[in-house]
Amino acid sequence: MANYAVTTAGTALEFDTQYAARNNCFTIDENHFINFYTGVTTHGFAQAFAVDTSTWAITTANSKFEFDTQFNQQNSCWQVDTNHFINFWQGGPFALPGYSGLAQILEVDTSTWAVTTAATRLEFDTESNAYNYCCKIDTNHFINFWAGSASPFPSFTQVFEVDTSTWAVTTANSSLEFESNNVEGGTCSLVDANHVISFWNGADNDGFTQIFEINTTTWAVTTAAASLEFDTVLASGNSCFQIDDNHVINFWMGDGGDGFTQVFTINTSNWTVTTAATRLEFDTQNSLRNSCYQVDSNHFISFWAGLDNDGYTQVFEVDTSTWAVTTTSSWLEFDTQYGVDNSCSTIDTSHYINFWKGVDNDGFAQIFTVDVPAPAATDTGFFLMF
Repeated sequence: MANYAVTTAGTALEFDTQYAARNNCFTIDENHFINFYTGVTTHGFAQAFAVDTSTWAITTANSKFEFDTQFNQQNSCWQVDTNHFINFWQGGPFALPGYSGLAQILEVDTSTWAVTTAATRLEFDTESNAYNYCCKIDTNHFINFWAGSASPFPSFTQVFEVDTSTWAVTTANSSLEFESNNVEGGTCSLVDANHVISFWNGADNDGFTQIFEINTTTWAVTTAAASLEFDTVLASGNSCFQIDDNHVINFWMGDGGDGFTQVFTINTSNWTVTTAATRLEFDTQNSLRNSCYQVDSNHFISFWAGLDNDGYTQVFEVDTSTWAVTTTSSWLEFDTQYGVDNSCSTIDTSHYINFWKGVDNDGFAQIFTVDVPAPAATDTGFFLMF
């Protein structure tokens, strides 16, 4: 098998036979994972899953938990501690001009693996909310980005604080309106203790990226420098991952629905973002809702919906001298019928779990193996003298 080739490990688990859209998963421990998703009748569900690291079979660790009985879309979750997770979502009930923005802590019982709510949810946007994407700042602060209400749908970001005694979520400061047009298909990553990079689909559906600065005393969010328009045609379904202190890779659906990836450089003196090398068009057919994760220091795995919305995955290599991105081996078509709304996470150095919406809109999960080459042998210089 070629270096960094991807294969399936064990059979796929059909975890929801009715509906499972907008999956968003996170690692609990070395063989347990939580997934948030939009289920039947567009309600919100969360469930813990167990992985047998001998057979790589996935099982449900306990029954699914319905955390929103009215409406749920566009979940974005992050781990708070070993068994608490924060989730941001577009929720109900519907009231003009749209659905509310909600946040809540969910707790996983690590004995039974049941999922429950840890405290009352916070309605942080009472007018309208869509396309949430968040990341962790420190032990109890999280930043979230979302699209608001009223055409042309201005977009916002804000820091949220978690009380780790009561598990209540509150706003840490007022929200920042950073884009006058809809932010869709966004992704973000923490750059350092108080800077976050964000990628999104903004005005005219073009692709933008920008650094946001967080005042860790007041928790106010400001833009650290002007935004970079990295795609002047289309940039939907973004998924990014930090490479090192000042480089980030992003995957997105661009012109013609094709798949693109590129490395971006962050100037940590003035916080401007620039493209580090020419982008790679890795799929000339389709690349819907990418989900990526780091394999090692310069390799990244991505899952996406390709031709005919089938499920695809592949590992990409970053040349850390030129910052060019290349494919390492052929892609794997892991679902030949339907494979959208992918969300992946890591298990170990060569295994990854992915959740997706498959045939009949049912929910599926599976483990994937990456053929990571063994480290090259080194000459220690040791020899014997007689």
